[in-house]
Amino acid sequence: MTRITAAQAAIVARQIELQLAHGNFAAADDILTRCIAEVKSQRRELCEEYALPREVPLARLHLEPQILNALEYCEIHTVGDLQGVTYEDLLAVPNLGQARVSEVRDSVRQLLRDFKTRSFEKAL
Repeated sequence: MTRITAAQAAIVARQIELQLAHGNFAAADDILTRCIAEVKSQRRELCEEYALPREVPLARLHLEPQILNALEYCEIHTVGDLQGVTYEDLLAVPNLGQARVSEVRDSVRQLLRDFKTRSFEKAL
């Protein structure tokens, strides 16, 4: 499963915008339908690939590359690797400040909420 980039999202948005501007509502709807189907597919893959939140690689949390690099330097690659690591421990990691540590914490909390409610399996 690959993550869509901002550039790819911008291209798709522009395609939809052009179709709507030309009155091609069916074509715009088709593009949106394919995008939604892809999101649902990726969510199913995530559900099948990771039975437990601790198995989820941090890269799946869509954190900034600088955050991922700093955590990888400390041999932290999955949500499970963060078990027992405190907020203060993360603040001591080079290139991680309060904002980035808070981003990691918030992303992990959201993932855990999603696993608890199984909302990552649901459609948009």
